[in-house]
Order: sequence, then structure tokens, then C-alpha cells
Amino acid sequence: MWLGHVVRRGLDQRPDALALRDVRRDVSWRGLHRDVTALAARLRSAAGPGNRVLVLSDNRVEVIETYLACAAAGLVAVPVNPALTDPELTAIVESAEPAAAVADTAGLARVERLLPGLPLTDVAEVAELPDPGDEPAGERGGSLTDPVMILHTSATTGRAKGVVVDQRSLQTNALSWLADVRPEPGTTFLNAGPLFHGSVVIALDHLAAGGTVCVLERFTPQGALAALQRWKIEHAFLVPSMVRLLLAAKGLATTDLRALRLLLHGAAPMPGQLAREARERLGTELQAVFGITEGGGPVLTLAPGVPAGEPPVPGAVCVGRPMLGAALRIVDREGDDAAPGTVGELHVTGDGLMQGYWKLPEATAEVLRDGWLNTHDLGCLDEAGRVWVVDRRNDLILRGGQNVYPVEIEHVLRQSPQVADVAVVPLHSELWGQTPVAFVQPETPDGFDEAELLDRCVEGLASYKRPSHFLPLEHIPRNPAGKVLRPHLRDLAARLITEGKDTP
Repeated sequence: MWLGHVVRRGLDQRPDALALRDVRRDVSWRGLHRDVTALAARLRSAAGPGNRVLVLSDNRVEVIETYLACAAAGLVAVPVNPALTDPELTAIVESAEPAAAVADTAGLARVERLLPGLPLTDVAEVAELPDPGDEPAGERGGSLTDPVMILHTSATTGRAKGVVVDQRSLQTNALSWLADVRPEPGTTFLNAGPLFHGSVVIALDHLAAGGTVCVLERFTPQGALAALQRWKIEHAFLVPSMVRLLLAAKGLATTDLRALRLLLHGAAPMPGQLAREARERLGTELQAVFGITEGGGPVLTLAPGVPAGEPPVPGAVCVGRPMLGAALRIVDREGDDAAPGTVGELHVTGDGLMQGYWKLPEATAEVLRDGWLNTHDLGCLDEAGRVWVVDRRNDLILRGGQNVYPVEIEHVLRQSPQVADVAVVPLHSELWGQTPVAFVQPETPDGFDEAELLDRCVEGLASYKRPSHFLPLEHIPRNPAGKVLRPHLRDLAARLITEGKDTP
């Protein structure tokens, strides 16, 4: 019901204002209501309430319309990354058992090949579907606790799991966004990330605020700069790697960014130096957001202009305090609340939590206990009660029984002018159990100086934290959300270092 009310409210209050925009179409709230009701009627004729609808498309406004139409029809949208291989896509399809699909041209061809006979809708034809008349959008969309989406995790630590999201989760997140980000009606928001990803809830938050969501087909630095200027974007959400690419783009110097008032960033830690440079060169306020798909999206935020102070752990990033509707604990090894300055696991709770992992009750029980979600992120509180994120639990390196946080090493190495990007992963060691290995993306092709990097680590890190190897890479691999693909780097380190050699 929630998403239906969002569409109806926009229609009633600002029918001719822009709701959605991309390079192909501008969609008013009147047009959005028409498209959603038309597509909902089409999907309802193909699938009964509670059935799943596969969504396989590159970014475009019709993808958001499809999510809204699924909610209106009482169906569950299952967005899928178009970049997945056929075996990966097949695994999701076999689990979700979709009763229909909405896809772009490339997606339609794949679905027809893998699922012959499945009812299909071409996403490009949504605006041309027959007008259903005055049928109300969303009035048959079920209750707040009915599942509305299955969003798959980014799978940086293993096989992707389907996160079951209900409308109450989306409602909670939208209300917290209104309280803690405060977008005004009509605010133009740039969605630069993939719409199949959990960050799509931020686009839905801006719609709930009566804003205009501008959809970037795919992120490129010049394409993003052009969109920021052409559409007079006021709010944008970017991951740090996108911010870094924007700052390096030649077109930045001639791009008019006067409309940009707020740059929201999340999905990965934003190094302090990068944040300062972004604030200065983009001329806008920055707001940190910490979110997790299983938690319903954003759950912590550091408001613009709020000083964070010095990190309790070098390299840690301040993500502020819980947003409206969320609560947080930092849990030590004994399961008790950790004292300020003590690193523990971040647990969150609230009405935004997922219902569970699709068809994975044991995996659900591992992270959801007594209404609390274990994010498996490591962090701590400072004396003022602000939350600092240190690392992922799975990224922790245990060297000789001592904890080594990759973020500490990365923080030191980022101080080098020759380092454009860096990621630290563990390597098996017969002597120490694990040792750190640093993958470095040089600022210039001939700018890799291992001796200089080692000197910085000797000066800034205890001996047990210093990397045993420094390996140059043309680019640090990241997923669409900007998170480092650490399993890939761990495998690469093992191949490069241990193949034919003794492990250090």
C-alpha cells in the first residue's frame, strides 16, 4: 500500500510536475500513475498475488515504474544484475520461480532462451500499454508486511542471497530519509547507481518526498557531470569510487554545478582527504550514509557540517548516528555492549529490517536474532556516541593472534601521492597464520615505488601491521556498489605470491 500511496499523493498534489527523468523520457506524476496502473493490470493478468516478477534491464525510468507496478499488483519484483552470467542468472531464477518478467531488449532475449514460455513485457513498451482508466494504483497491493521486492546482495563474500523486503521496510526508510536528509518537494535527485541494487530505496525515498528522480543509464564520469549540469541536480548519491572519478575528469572544470546542494555517499568508506577535496571542488555539502540491504537500506548518517573529530581507530570512518526508526548496538566477543573506543560488531534493529533471506532460513538465523541484525561490520563508538566503521568482519586479518584492520593500512598508504587507490587483503602464512598484502593502483603508470610505500608503513604502523607484499594493479576491482572485490584479490594474491614459492 505504501508505494501506491506515494504515487497517488504525487498525482493529487503535483500532477504535472516531473516524477522521473532519463535521457529517453520525462515522466510527470500523471504519467507515472498511468504507466503504473497500466503495467500493474498487465502483470496481474499474467501472475497471481505473491508471485515473483523477474526484472532484467539496464537503468531506465521504466525499471522504477516496474517496481511500483509490482507493488500495485500485489507481486514481488526480483531485480537482477544484467551483467550476471547465464549460470548466475539461472541460479536466481530457479530459486525465485518467477511467473512473469519485465526486461529490456537484451534481457528479453536471455529470458526467452532460458525460460521459454514465460510471460514477458518489454520495458520499453510500458508507456504504450493500454490505458486502464481510473483503476487506482496500489489499492490492491496488499498490506505493509507483504513482500514487495527480493533484492540480491552484492556477493562480495560468497553467493548472492535474496533479501526479502516488504512495504513497511520501504516506508520506514522513506520516513527516516525525510527526517534526516530532508529533501523538499521538487528536489532533483540523481540516481547514478544500478537500479537492481539495494540503493534503489534512496530513489524511492526521494519519490516519497515528492522529488524528481533522474536516472543515469550507466555511470561514466563525463556522463554524470553532463547529467548534473543538464538536469540541475540538487541531491546526488555516489559511492566514493565514483566521486574519485568525477574529481579526475577533465570536464569537471567546465561543468556548472551551482544547483548541487548535497552529495550523499555510502556503500564504501570515504577517505577523509577525498571528502575534503570533493567538498572543495564540487562546492557542495557532503552527507555520509551507512546502509545495508538486509537492514532496509540507510540506517546511520552523519549530517552535513557535523564535525566528527579524530577517529578512535586510524582509518576508521565516522557514519554518525542511527536514523529515525533505527537503533544500534556494538557487540564485543562476549556478546555484551562494547565500551566506547572498543571495536566490535555492528548490530542494528528497526522496522526496516528484511523479512529474511529468500528460501534460506539457516542463513537468516545466522544474522537475525531477537530482532537484531548482525551487519558483520566492525566499528566502535566514540565518547560522543558517534559510530565509526572500521572494517568488515570477513576482512579482518589475524596475524600471530593480533587483529589487523585493512582500513588502517589503507589509510597510511593513501597518504602517498603515488597511490590512486589501495586495497589490503590477507594471505595465508605458515608462520603467522595470515599476513597483509597491499594491492596498489598507482597514480601514474610508472609511479609504483615499493620502497617508498614500505617506508610509510614503517613510519606509521606497528610491525605486525605492515604488508608483507606490495602489488601494483591497473585498477582496484569493485562491484557496482563500489565495494572492493576482496575475494578476487585474495585469490589473486595467492596465485601471484604463493605459486611456486613458500608462503611468507
